[in-house]
Amino acid sequence: MDVDHLIVGAGTAGCVLAARLSEDPGRRVLLLEAGPDRTGDGAYDCGLRAEVTGGRVEGLARGKVVGGSAEVNGMGAVRAPVRDFAAWAGLGLPAWAWDRVLESYRRVETDLQFGDRPYHGADGPVPITRDPVERWIEPVRGLVEAVMAAGHPYQDDMNAPGASGIGPYPHNRRGTARMSTAVTHLAPARARENLTVRTDLTVERVVVRDGRARGVLAGGETIAAREVILAAGTPLTPALLLRSGIGPAGELRAAGVDVLADLPGVGRRLYDQPGAVIPCLPAPGTVPADAPMTQVIARLAAIPGHAEDEGFYLCPFAGPPPDGGPVLVAIMIGDLAPASRGSVTLAGSGIRVDLGFYSAPGDLARMRDAYRHAWSIAGHDAFARTVTGFAGVDAAVVADDERLDGLLREMTFSRLAVLGGAAMGPDDDPEAVVGQDCRVRGVDGLRIADLSIVPVPLRAPTALDAMMIGEHAAALIAAGAGRTP
Repeated sequence: MDVDHLIVGAGTAGCVLAARLSEDPGRRVLLLEAGPDRTGDGAYDCGLRAEVTGGRVEGLARGKVVGGSAEVNGMGAVRAPVRDFAAWAGLGLPAWAWDRVLESYRRVETDLQFGDRPYHGADGPVPITRDPVERWIEPVRGLVEAVMAAGHPYQDDMNAPGASGIGPYPHNRRGTARMSTAVTHLAPARARENLTVRTDLTVERVVVRDGRARGVLAGGETIAAREVILAAGTPLTPALLLRSGIGPAGELRAAGVDVLADLPGVGRRLYDQPGAVIPCLPAPGTVPADAPMTQVIARLAAIPGHAEDEGFYLCPFAGPPPDGGPVLVAIMIGDLAPASRGSVTLAGSGIRVDLGFYSAPGDLARMRDAYRHAWSIAGHDAFARTVTGFAGVDAAVVADDERLDGLLREMTFSRLAVLGGAAMGPDDDPEAVVGQDCRVRGVDGLRIADLSIVPVPLRAPTALDAMMIGEHAAALIAAGAGRTP
């Protein structure tokens, strides 16, 4: 069939795009996915690696399956705060202001606890729910009490505008069943005659002729389309642009790639959130073998000693460690608003991803202060009585700047909230890759609609934000490309 919209990537945003655009029977939509349709438990990872800090390279988990990373993550469904969209719109991009994106969040969800509130959805396809207090495991109860004793407020709805503090963790699930956009959006749309889904097909590059995207090369096959929409996520969308000859001209020529569009911002402005943990040994009987992995989440107003910026993430995780062994409780600490930026570049036949953690002055000090505050919370009797001790860290290490900095450099990991690399920006931004209509600069017929377009840090886990982007971009396209705010 003749294709109106060819979507690359059946991930969290791509499934939403395909479902929404194919609601119009006059639009012919083709959705391509490098991974399989999920048919059961299995390894659905892209196999990416990234430089974390100080040259240390670790795996960067990204879902390679219909449904993308939200098909394999912890089911967290937390909105970015209002201030992030104020910053986004403040760049001269009013189509992405809070009042605009709020409607897209609402279209995505049915909030099972707070759907009657005006800032939530009550009839969207994605159910959002939270564990009730009476089901919390003992260390979670203790940590909430300790966090509140440290002066932080309790919030029953961490997705409410302005929510700051600690409260139940919103999940995209029904009961214990994961509700990714492969289930909520794509599955009901698959019977449509104007929607085709092809899996196990890797897109090698976008085909561009005479300044216009004409389709893609995938598995040696050229697939034509009137419009190509990249939704492979970060870092894969920026990498695909680079392989297609769209990016910084000098870098492309050095890599032996013909330059089709000189866009200096491709692969730049990569954002992620550094994470570290306090590993705790739970007291016998406090954590059942089937304990949920996450039950509460905190986004605290400030890291002590630093400006208020809603940048302090705190969350207790329960479960066995990756290498097996007894159940642990890990208090995860994250910086949601670091100044450091990373990059995506070509490296031979592959790509190099550098998260850039602690490369900006002050970021390591922020994380040090966050870790110390979390340590003091963990020492409060309300939490301490639920554990028998800590693993790999003690008070002497935490009190010593040099030793704590060394520990952080060794343990810091990606919180897998990677975004950017093809950032949105106004016309006068030389590093902008797309405009607020998601169109790629200098290449007609090409758009991006995933987390790689985000031009500012988002202070949250990013799965729900990816759903919103798919919803919002589909609405812009359907309304005539959003050329005016």
